[in-house]
Amino acid sequence: MHLRKINHLFSIILFVISLIGISACSSQTRLYERWNDEQYSGPMLNKVLVIGIFKDDIQRRSFESNFVKAVNAGNKQAVAGYTLISTSENYDSKEDILAAVEKAGADSVLITSYEGLIEKQRKVPARVDYIPRMGMYGRYGYGYRGYYGSRYDAVYRPAYTTTDTIVQLETRVFSVAGEKLVWAGKSKSVNASSGEKIVKELVRLVVDDMRESRLIK
Repeated sequence: MHLRKINHLFSIILFVISLIGISACSSQTRLYERWNDEQYSGPMLNKVLVIGIFKDDIQRRSFESNFVKAVNAGNKQAVAGYTLISTSENYDSKEDILAAVEKAGADSVLITSYEGLIEKQRKVPARVDYIPRMGMYGRYGYGYRGYYGSRYDAVYRPAYTTTDTIVQLETRVFSVAGEKLVWAGKSKSVNASSGEKIVKELVRLVVDDMRESRLIK
């Protein structure tokens, strides 16, 4: 293989490795527990009333708004609980929830509750990164007379300790018909940059899992 092509291929490999490293450090939401009622035989769910159980009313409204926005962007139908239930205290009232379900014309209720925040220390081992040199090198401008190492600088990065912030949420979905729990899951979001990012990732996970469970189309 021509040396220039080999150098170009090596550059691509290093770039891909760097992307993998970046993604490993970025925020990630995952379901670490999930359940669905395998005996459920009712119709698929089409319209969900979204309820967020948070101590802070602003967080509740923000969560419900972002959740509904993300769901509706995926051609599903969702209604925020705060638009039909005045205060979070009324979320403890079955009558108020049923009244909101009727007003919304919902066939399901999704309730997400905040389960806590964990800060966990993690040791990151030392590593060596190889960074491509920029510019023109060698007799022909591309380092032909050199070798691989001549075009890359080795940068040593010492070990260090970092703190991961983990947000825990629990989500439950009830079918209005029979008021039956049909899906439930617990999620963890690590080092999320914003609450909106957590919601977007959570919606994707919940919708995909419920689709696989044949609860929605």
